[in-house]
Amino acid sequence: MRILSLSLEQFRNYASLSLDFTSGDTHIFLGENGAGKTNILEALSILSMCKSCLGSDEEDLLQWGSDYYRVSGSIENGAGEQMTLEVVSQKLPRASKACFLNDVKRSVDDIVGVLPTVIFLPKQLELFSGPPAARRSFLDRLLCQVSPEYLRTFSQYQKVLKQRNALLKKVAEGSMDRGQIALWDEHVVTHAVPLTLARLELIGTLQLTLGEEMMTLGEDAWTDIELRYTRKGQECEEAAMKIELREILSRNVNRDIILQSTSAGPHREDWHIAVDTRDIATFASRGQQRTALLALLLLQVSYLELRCGEKPVILLDDVFSELDDHHQSSLLQSLKGYQVLMTTTHVPESKVDSTIWHVVDGAVRCAERKAAHV
Repeated sequence: MRILSLSLEQFRNYASLSLDFTSGDTHIFLGENGAGKTNILEALSILSMCKSCLGSDEEDLLQWGSDYYRVSGSIENGAGEQMTLEVVSQKLPRASKACFLNDVKRSVDDIVGVLPTVIFLPKQLELFSGPPAARRSFLDRLLCQVSPEYLRTFSQYQKVLKQRNALLKKVAEGSMDRGQIALWDEHVVTHAVPLTLARLELIGTLQLTLGEEMMTLGEDAWTDIELRYTRKGQECEEAAMKIELREILSRNVNRDIILQSTSAGPHREDWHIAVDTRDIATFASRGQQRTALLALLLLQVSYLELRCGEKPVILLDDVFSELDDHHQSSLLQSLKGYQVLMTTTHVPESKVDSTIWHVVDGAVRCAERKAAHV
């Protein structure tokens, strides 16, 4: 998959911007912090996932003083078929958002996965030591791109969870009968188990070559490396998992009422990387954790290509500021043959054919194409 062009209108610090990416595979956006480099990658993530990769609210994406933004682009798949994607969001006369594929309005389910992307953000360097929500999001972003069913189930689960929590609050306040909680437990179980099963399968797939990727990146001292998924419950078959989760929810209902929150389900689950049974967040250096993160990035690339039948587009935000020359070269070598768009504040040392884009205060200018130290 390749992005051929990108157009922005009233998006972040860009009133109007049009970029052509038909020249070469690697595009580097060079500029100072705050110039608007990351905004370009964020716009591409919106075309891919219909939402900001930074978790930004829709209103924050609007250019100051604007009532709407528009992000559009043309893409080409491996078979040479060209398509257009467009996302339009407005806050007046009422907040609304619409997605289009080839100028036809489509649902989010129809758009997500059309343009598979893998993204690296600086905040991901805290993936292993940070909150579990970030690690769950890592899995969900991958699965939503390869499975419309997962995306639909995930969306439904969020709604059911919100409704159960609202009921727990009313029961705690004495305005609702606790007998209704069992009904919502069934809805939670129905949507929760498929999500957990899909995550477990994904973890198993990534585990197959995690060690190999770590060795490729130079971390060959870790011989016993494992991805571990943690949850309340041990069952791994769908019917048994539903019985088990139902029992857990029932057993914890008094606690849930007090806390006014559902204490079990995919929203409470987590995963980590263990080396010789130890969580890398507890002993690995920042450099080693960075290598593990790069290994996961490469595994995402392979997984999306396998499941989508298309090479994903790679979006790298300020990745070189955290990598030494060896890891820069290893990463770029591993990504040869993919379209890569990256941001940086300085010219990286690694040798790679690329197109340089200078970004200054919301203005983007394409410099000459280079095949040297860029």
